[in-house]
Amino acid sequence: MVWHEYVMRWVCVMAQKRNGKTSKMPKLFECAMDETAQKTRVNRRALMQFTLGGMASVFFTHKAFAQAPSLAFASSSVDKMPPINGVYDWGALPPTPLALEAESGGLPVDTGMVPAQGKAQLYYASAGEGVPVMLLHDGLANSNYMGALARALLRARCRVIVMDMRGHGRSTMGALPLGYDLLADDVLTVMAFLHLRRVALVGWGDGAVQALDVGMRHPSSVSRIFAFAPWSTPDGLLARAGDIPAYKSFMERTRQEYRQLSSTPHRFGDLESTVQTMRSRQPNWTDADLMRITAPLWVAAADHDGIVGRVQAEHMAATVEGAGLLVLPNTSHFAFLQNPQLFTLAVESFLGGR
Repeated sequence: MVWHEYVMRWVCVMAQKRNGKTSKMPKLFECAMDETAQKTRVNRRALMQFTLGGMASVFFTHKAFAQAPSLAFASSSVDKMPPINGVYDWGALPPTPLALEAESGGLPVDTGMVPAQGKAQLYYASAGEGVPVMLLHDGLANSNYMGALARALLRARCRVIVMDMRGHGRSTMGALPLGYDLLADDVLTVMAFLHLRRVALVGWGDGAVQALDVGMRHPSSVSRIFAFAPWSTPDGLLARAGDIPAYKSFMERTRQEYRQLSSTPHRFGDLESTVQTMRSRQPNWTDADLMRITAPLWVAAADHDGIVGRVQAEHMAATVEGAGLLVLPNTSHFAFLQNPQLFTLAVESFLGGR
């Protein structure tokens, strides 16, 4: 048994303990782990802190290999901070991954535009076979940011679907005001177009809020939810985000990416204003709203996230029955880019749970 399997087995067992169940390491991910083990090069001490209905920590030897660099829009020094064995400092903003077409490892990729409410057009890309997993990005970003995670899940024999949020990337805004209920409905629109009855949702930031909204309003359409850096009311966002160097760099980078991807390349300022307005007013979930989520849920947070506070994540995990709380060490709001192996281990463990 390779080291990944020991860690995964421990995490799965801890996550299911509160329900009186046990969990075995799913065969779904064995191929991916074997491939990772073969590429291992350097030993590194790391701390992974898991909070799953309580607090538990485990020290383990983390064997990491350098991730191949991809498309970057370097705009400040935080972009240039070098990784150590594929792991970046929590203050860094690593390069944006490539689109799914370039991250699919040669697998055929289906892409297209889906008509949605308000005459919007939603971009999607889909690849692989197996358990369907939809990856949802943060506001102002685009689906390329989920590329490294998509690649790992394809190796784990999942069917991966990414989509550009309405008004972001290649998707158009349409005529309706932006809101999380509308974004949740967009997920259902893409699912219907692809003939998917149920999917697992992995969301980041606004994408995590979007995923939770789907779980509340369309519970039968969701098999699992992994929500990284979500919030339940507007005061879950931290006011100091604009002072963080990595976030400033992120804003500069996403502006350039928007110009390259969007059919309205000079309207990024309008998008930024629209997203800020949405965030200032939504969501406004009560405990009763959160308890409508019936799908297995992990709420994940980063220990150095200066954009989204951790208090609401902890409250969500404590409120939703059977939910788990995961705190990723030495990472920030961009954890899936800063330590992609750690983030992928967490997602794969969750998706493979019982």
